[in-house]
Amino acid sequence: MSFLKQLLNPFIEFDENKQPGAVKVPVPQVPAVKPPEVISHPLITDEQTSLKRQPVAHDPPVMGIGNGPSPEHIQYFEKLIDKANKENPIFSGADYKEFIDAKVDIDDITDENLKYTTAFNILKNSGLNKNKLLATGQEYLNLIGRDLNAFQTAHAQQYKKELQQKEQDLKKKAEELQALSQRIHILKTEINQITSEISHSKDKLNNTKNSFLLAGENKQKEIQTELDKISKYFE
Repeated sequence: MSFLKQLLNPFIEFDENKQPGAVKVPVPQVPAVKPPEVISHPLITDEQTSLKRQPVAHDPPVMGIGNGPSPEHIQYFEKLIDKANKENPIFSGADYKEFIDAKVDIDDITDENLKYTTAFNILKNSGLNKNKLLATGQEYLNLIGRDLNAFQTAHAQQYKKELQQKEQDLKKKAEELQALSQRIHILKTEINQITSEISHSKDKLNNTKNSFLLAGENKQKEIQTELDKISKYFE
């Protein structure tokens, strides 16, 4: 092998059997493009939000932000906290949730300071202290925050999946209507149907989102209020 080939050998492969000057240049490998991550959420997965299902007159209205969160979404966050309380080691023993439950059990005490102190003293022997009370309350806030973020991401993906294609179809039909005047009656019927589907699903998706977010925010405010009071009463 010539001195020049020795210099070039780490970069270019030479085949000694080929005619002089023939070189084999390695082809760079193109990395595969990773598809975008799909975020899931129990309510987005379980609720019947698909546009494939035709709207019917007896569909129950979804409670929106104007009427407050739906009972289903309020119950969702209660179950979320209950599940974490039972399964997450962070919440083992007496914590914020047990304190709130104890406070509810003595709701007949009208003096708020006395109510908080009594509920705290009930659980004191179970290892509850102010630091754990505040820390676990904050963890419940974080738990709800993470769930709200997952819901919004999954909702946005579902919204795009459900409506983007329909909106494109609507635009195409409108263009066909301009070009094919002889089919105006048929195309108008299709447009009205697609418009009805979009309007129905937009309202349902948006009401579901607003209701869910409001339920989470209300629960966060409720917890934050309790934490503020705990900080006030336990100096």
